[in-house]
Amino acid sequence: MITSIRYSSTPERKKPKAGDERFLKGRGVWQIRQQQYSKMYSAWIVSNGRPVWEWVDKGSGRDRTSEAWKAAGGLYQ
Repeated sequence: MITSIRYSSTPERKKPKAGDERFLKGRGVWQIRQQQYSKMYSAWIVSNGRPVWEWVDKGSGRDRTSEAWKAAGGLYQ
């Protein structure tokens, strides 16, 4: 006996992951997705046991993959 039928008319939307990039047309900048970090507590931010993510401008002082972040000693400017 069949109790349910599932079908999809569109492909599943890709789930965002750490390191994903996006382009903001209005500002003309690339952003990168990374886990939020608290300078005050020197810890990664979590909510209900799950990480909190943020989009930051690529190459900025908050982008942990950028040279600016490494030059600042790993602290947000």
